Amino acid sequence: MWTPFVQCWTRRSRAFDTGNFSKLLPTSNFTLNMSNTPDATRLNPPDQGPAVRDLAANERFRQKVVDLLGGDPDSIWHGGYVDHVWEKCRQPLVQYLGQSRAKRVLEFGCNLGATSVVLAHLGAKVDAIDIDTRYIEIAVENAARHGFTDEIRFGCHADSTALPWPDGTFDFIACNSVLEYVPFAILPAVLSELDRILAPGGIVFVAGTSNRLSPIEIHSRRWFINYMPRSFGPAASDVERGLFPWDVLGGFPGYTQLDVEDRSSTYFDWKRAAGMSASRRAVLHAVDAVSRPLGLPVALLLPSFSTALRKPA
Repeated sequence: MWTPFVQCWTRRSRAFDTGNFSKLLPTSNFTLNMSNTPDATRLNPPDQGPAVRDLAANERFRQKVVDLLGGDPDSIWHGGYVDHVWEKCRQPLVQYLGQSRAKRVLEFGCNLGATSVVLAHLGAKVDAIDIDTRYIEIAVENAARHGFTDEIRFGCHADSTALPWPDGTFDFIACNSVLEYVPFAILPAVLSELDRILAPGGIVFVAGTSNRLSPIEIHSRRWFINYMPRSFGPAASDVERGLFPWDVLGGFPGYTQLDVEDRSSTYFDWKRAAGMSASRRAVLHAVDAVSRPLGLPVALLLPSFSTALRKPA
């Protein structure tokens, strides 16, 4: 049995005992529910999303959302976030988990654990980390209320530039709406750590990241904040959270952009499954036909950008 835990190392105490940490976080080892068809890169996903199964854990989850965050447990970003991720993001998770033949999965910056719950529902056992103990406390209950206490292992680790796993530990890393929150000064070091712990041939999937190419910042909904130079000081860093796509791509040198490799077919399958209209997809197809040969598939050009990158084998 995997035991979820809540423990946090402060940034000032980087010299933690890696041996003890590895006892708390043993290497994941599991088999995904792969299709028996010749196309073994596809998963056999369940038809329905994760359901709430533990009413006591559900009540604890709801109360912690109120007590720790002052949030509304019925909002889409709290109690409804698992359903939102299932509806909007399961298709690429299914595809890329299968392509990477993932046995070891990490969610980096897990927030309330919604993506981890969806990954567990797809058959994965997941390590999930965040820098905020409040989110970890709530994420533990989120997993429990969906019946995935044994499948997801949570930990709080405040220094993302020194992660506690050996080289090549994970086959798949998910970064859902998180990298724009990493202080820009340490972003290269954080991406280097993710590269270090990803196994050869593994996939890192970045989704929902605020794009500095966009005139409107997707979190604050403020116009032109993305274009404010970082040199304007703390006031600027407090309001703009966007990243340029190349800020992320540059952290994974030599990786293959899967949207370039598959001509954005996975991206458009994803958006069709998530409910994007045919007319909008047609417009994006036209843009993609021009931008993708330049190394910028359309998924990198939207206000909220995504990319899937495969490490060289």
